[in-house]
Amino acid sequence: MDWSKTKTIFILVFLVLDIYLSCQLYFKHVKNQYEVIGSPTAEQSLKAANITFVDLPKGKAKRPYISAEEKVFTAKDLKKLKNQQAEIVNGQKLSSVFDKPVKLGTKIKTDQLEAVIQENMLYGSRYKLWNYDKDLNQAVFYETYNGKMIFNNKNAKLTVYLNDRNEIISYDQTYLTNIKIYREEETLSAVKAVEALYKKGTLKPNSKVTKAELGYYTRVPELQVLVPTWHFTIKHGNETEQLFINAFEGQVNEMENAQ
Repeated sequence: MDWSKTKTIFILVFLVLDIYLSCQLYFKHVKNQYEVIGSPTAEQSLKAANITFVDLPKGKAKRPYISAEEKVFTAKDLKKLKNQQAEIVNGQKLSSVFDKPVKLGTKIKTDQLEAVIQENMLYGSRYKLWNYDKDLNQAVFYETYNGKMIFNNKNAKLTVYLNDRNEIISYDQTYLTNIKIYREEETLSAVKAVEALYKKGTLKPNSKVTKAELGYYTRVPELQVLVPTWHFTIKHGNETEQLFINAFEGQVNEMENAQ
């Protein structure tokens, strides 16, 4: 055997292999660079569609799935309520009328409404104002978990009714209890959630995101399984709409399916 020739062949083979691997590494690097340059960021995609937004919450967060049970109200609960005549409807709903209307003043304010709720209603500190409708003379609150609102859930809702003198005269209440925590997952960032809404065609071009908050939405109503969800208030021309998107999977929740 001619070891000199064999040695030369091995050197050439390894040289070719080295050149091949170097070329592969180079082309892979170029491809990655092209993808980085060629793929617009979420902000760039939204800017191109003329979608603007307020200062959105930054980064991602880890949030758990949760489940809950509908509270069954009892006579013991009714005894805790003052200056009102309350009754239990179908076990899971509290309906009450104040003996003397609760005055709010000439201008309705969020902090004032929430203060009245805390003082006069069961678990009042756990509700947050969702909407005040001046035309209907009513305010809707939803229960919160760790400060995060449980959106559009009829079993975690407090509806307050007012008269024409801005006085609270009655309310209806439901409540979720025995909340259990399941595994945590990393959520979409707010801007990625907005981009997902746009890519799915739910968010129209030339829109403005005026509010963003992370809360919970009912994924399995029968079992009250709740999943972290982004809520965005959107203005498009003269219209305002509320959009909800699953903060884990990017699934859009429709308002008409609200609980």
